[in-house]
Amino acid sequence: MNIGSIVKYYRLRNGLTQAELSNGICSISHLSKIESNKYSPHKETLEELFKKMHIEWEKEVVGYKKFEEKLSRFISHSVYYDFESMETLYKELKENEDYLQSTDLVNKYELYKLRYYLYKRDTSQAKRQHQLVEKLRPTFNDYERIVAKVISIMFYISIGEDERAEQLFAKIDEDAERIPKLLEGEYFYQRAWLLHKKTKYGKSSYYAEMAVEHFLKDFNYIRLMHAQLLLAINFTSRDLYLQSEKLFTILMRNTQMMGQGELYQHTLYNLSVLYNRMGNHTDAYELLVELKSIISVESGFYDAVLLNMLHTSLEAGIDSPNALEELKVKMYKSKDPYLEIHYEYYKKTKFSQQELYDYSENIMFPFLRKYGYIEEGRRIAWRLARYYKEKEDYEKVDFFSDYYYAEGDKEL
Repeated sequence: MNIGSIVKYYRLRNGLTQAELSNGICSISHLSKIESNKYSPHKETLEELFKKMHIEWEKEVVGYKKFEEKLSRFISHSVYYDFESMETLYKELKENEDYLQSTDLVNKYELYKLRYYLYKRDTSQAKRQHQLVEKLRPTFNDYERIVAKVISIMFYISIGEDERAEQLFAKIDEDAERIPKLLEGEYFYQRAWLLHKKTKYGKSSYYAEMAVEHFLKDFNYIRLMHAQLLLAINFTSRDLYLQSEKLFTILMRNTQMMGQGELYQHTLYNLSVLYNRMGNHTDAYELLVELKSIISVESGFYDAVLLNMLHTSLEAGIDSPNALEELKVKMYKSKDPYLEIHYEYYKKTKFSQQELYDYSENIMFPFLRKYGYIEEGRRIAWRLARYYKEKEDYEKVDFFSDYYYAEGDKEL
């Protein structure tokens, strides 16, 4: 408890100068040392200072303990994904932010405020908060430095700065044994997610399994489902269909039972991806029809579902004109080149196959490759490789096959 900072907080709140507050109690230089936490005052001196500001020292200690306990609960709620309770406590803490910033609780408070903004998906606020956290970094103790690294990794991954996250992982690995137990599962999960994005599915599976183990031991059941979903997606990418389907079955039940609507939706979507890889296109299409009916048209996720539905209907031989028309409307509304590329592609599937393959090779594949859409790029490359094999153009077969295998699981 940095009592000197609290003395300064109340002095400024009461509009007193150091000379006015110290008069008759101690020297100005003595008060200055107290306020900068360079000197621990005697109890009698503290009581006199607080008395002059009409504050009872004993009540101040009790008040500090209450805020310490509230902050501890706020941190716990954020770790265990209790968003409703976290929101309530955030408002209470925010109302007393000036006081918190005058105490030694300030670093933890500001660190977990960043985590709060990440959960709220408030990118602009998270960026501002991260700048503040960076300014506070020189004041962190060892515990706070490790926490800051883990939360900063989450921040960089959330805004797409994967290389910055990778750099932090390299630094944190040196102190991995010092990661707080409460954040071990999160550390492994973020590690797994970043490796998955880099198509290192084997290593990602290893860390996802570690995350599952830690979340299970910690009874962190909501975060456990996130880790299980990532593990199932990795199994799908590695063609481990039985393991993947088993996890999806568990997730279908548990996400609904625990009222995790968004997780349930992502489970449906990724199960449809598994079914498509297994060749069960009709089952995949039915899942996507269900999913499309329960999500908001305005959500970014809706676009992914719509595109997957068009891909699946093509594979299953199911006519889906409404989906193509919806994509056209969304394309014109958003002016998103990604949607435009796909609209033109699926429109061409209705007509000349030669025109479709020319478009795939000259427009779609270069776009997907340039902007890092690896899974879709591999899918198009595989089709083009098969197409040119039939044409006996083995130079192009090699080119597209090389991309397909090079961008697969990097550990294979």
